[in-house]
Parts: sequence; C-alpha cells; structure tokens
Amino acid sequence: MTILVTGSNGFVGSELMYLLAENGYRVIGIDRDNKAINRKHPNTITGDLKSDEALDAIDDKIDMIIHCAAAKSDFGISTEEYFADNVKATENVVKFAESRGIHQIIYYSTVSVYGHQNHAMDESAELMSNTVYGDTKLEGERVVERWLTSDEANKAIMLRPSVIYGENNFANMYNLLDTLYRRPLVMIGKGEHIKSMIARKNLIDLNLFLVKRGLDTKLEAFNCIDKPYLTLKELMTLVAEEDGFSMPKISIPLWLAYLMATPFEILSKLTGKDLKVNWNRLKKFSTSTDYRAEKIRSIGYTQKFSTEDEIKAMCKWYKSTKR
Repeated sequence: MTILVTGSNGFVGSELMYLLAENGYRVIGIDRDNKAINRKHPNTITGDLKSDEALDAIDDKIDMIIHCAAAKSDFGISTEEYFADNVKATENVVKFAESRGIHQIIYYSTVSVYGHQNHAMDESAELMSNTVYGDTKLEGERVVERWLTSDEANKAIMLRPSVIYGENNFANMYNLLDTLYRRPLVMIGKGEHIKSMIARKNLIDLNLFLVKRGLDTKLEAFNCIDKPYLTLKELMTLVAEEDGFSMPKISIPLWLAYLMATPFEILSKLTGKDLKVNWNRLKKFSTSTDYRAEKIRSIGYTQKFSTEDEIKAMCKWYKSTKR
C-alpha cells in the first residue's frame, strides 16, 4: 500500500514516514518546508497545500492519505493563516483524493475541537471549540465528512491528539521544562487539574496500529492520550526528579499571575515578539485539559512507551540543548 503523508517534514510527519516505511508501506510525503524537524525522508516533495496545484506533481497511485499538515502555535499566527492552512489546505487534499480515486483518509485533528468544558471528555463529548485553532481543525473535520458523502467507498478516521511532546519539540512541554530548569520560584495554583498529553512515539505507533487494522467503517474518531492521566503537579514532579530540574517554591493565584504578566503581554503586542510570558499561556497552563482515550484501547491498542520514560528522554534532550 502506498501512503501519502502531508506535513511530512513536521514534528509528527517526519517520524511517521520512517515508521510506516519500516513496516513495509511505501510512503510519499509533501511539505511546504524543505527542512525536516527530525529526519527528512527521501520520498518527500516540496509543496504548499494551500495551492491548488501543490499535489499535481504526484504521479503515483495513492491508496491512503494521512493528513498531518496544519498550522499550530499560540503566538504569531493570524486567523486568516489558520483558515488557509487548516481548512483551505484540507479542501485541496480531499479534492486530490476525489480526482485520484483515493478512498481512505486519516485526518489529524485535535482535542481542541471539544473546547474546555471542565469535566473529563471522551469522543462522545459535545464539540465546543473556543479557539481559532480548534475552530479551523473542526472545520477541517467537516470538510472530510463532506468528502465521505461523495462516494460510498470513502472511509475516514479523525485522530484527536492532545499536547504532543518529544525531542525536537519547542512548544508546551519544552516551555514547562524550561521553567522548571531555571530554578522556578512561582507555581500558579495548586496544579491539581489534569493535563492530557501524548508522546510522539506513542502517537505514531497508534497511527500505525490503525493503518494495520484498516479503515473498516465509514467514519471513526479517536482521542489520542497517554495514560496515566496526570495532574499538572504529578507531571511537574516527574520532571523535577531529573537532575537539574526542581519544583517551584511558592504558589500564587491565577489573577496575580495575570497581573504580573501584563507588562509582557503589552510589550509583546507592541513589538510583535514572543516574550514567552503571555495571558494565553497562563490560561492554558492553569486550565484542566481532561480528555480520555479509552475507545482506542477498547479495540486492541496498547500504549508502547511509558510517560515516565518519555519525560526522562525529553529532559535529557532538553539539557543537551543548553550545553
């Protein structure tokens, strides 16, 4: 089977390409960035999926598309860019599928489509996105759902991962490690809320599990979350057990953290620079993200890599970046 992976030079796509190839699948990748975050697979072409012609260069017969490409950041991306990268690009992917008779798509969505509802959420939860990122990924799901109706042979899986972490990722988990490495003084709140996450190794292994299982129903959606479901304090304690990291000394309420961050928020807006401290990150840090992924386990998926081992590996990598 030949699989097209979009976003094939990204944090997930670049490793997914190799895992699929190692398991006997022929892979073709497309990414607008010529340089890979991890390892660049030689079967990768350069192309921006927002362009209607980006996929025309692919002559091979494709059996399945895994659509990883997306815009994702908590700073510096406009609403227009989010819609172009997450909706327009997805529309072009399904048009390509229609034109080439491709009947299988695995779409990388996000748990952000549920929003923050202050309770544990599985796949049955109401879709109540409250961010531009979540809105555009949910609209991407709708694009795929419309494609499903165009041919009775079409089948799709929506993958909804939470925070993805691992070596070479400089987003959420990196920011937490960076804070705990610099001898932090302040903790926001008590940290007793759940913070869902998944290691990249587990996410691509879960993806491989579904490819091997096959797309045997019209549409399925799976949350992608590692177990155990840790609280923020439990996560921070795991990190603080590693040499060089430590827990904060005091705890402050969120309102005081907002007040302290206000000068950084204003300066960031004036300069257009990411100063690492802003209201949005404080809100994300202090908000429960309690998503559950029992459905994928109920059909036979077993988590291969432990959270403890993957956190240790990322701490080791983090320290190597500071040398």
